[in-house]
Amino acid sequence: MTAFRIATILFAFIPLFFGVVGIFAGAAGAVPEPELYELPEITALDNQYRYLSGVYIGIAAMLFYSAGDVAGRALVFRMAVLAVFIGGLGRVVSYLSVGEPPIWQLGGMALELIAPVFILWQAKVIKSA
Repeated sequence: MTAFRIATILFAFIPLFFGVVGIFAGAAGAVPEPELYELPEITALDNQYRYLSGVYIGIAAMLFYSAGDVAGRALVFRMAVLAVFIGGLGRVVSYLSVGEPPIWQLGGMALELIAPVFILWQAKVIKSA
């Protein structure tokens, strides 16, 4: 169970990091030419980006919380992982409709799409406890 808790905490630091960076840097922090984001039309994009960065922090909080009681907070963990997975599906849609993102976002997409493996691991941990 300890390995699973450690993995959950480490996993939680990923959305926490990107959430905090996203809130402070905004959409301009994610593009190679941030001066393009000084256009008035981009304010809605930046606003949505910072909002979703806050959602990342919420997901991280759910993961940290669930690590404290693996069995008792299993549903919270599963809902957080489901949110991460659905976000990964959104990245797939973006990839297919807009094009290939930067490599760091491809890495995020890969991790998000395999996140349900954590649910299987959690179930095994709970069963063996």
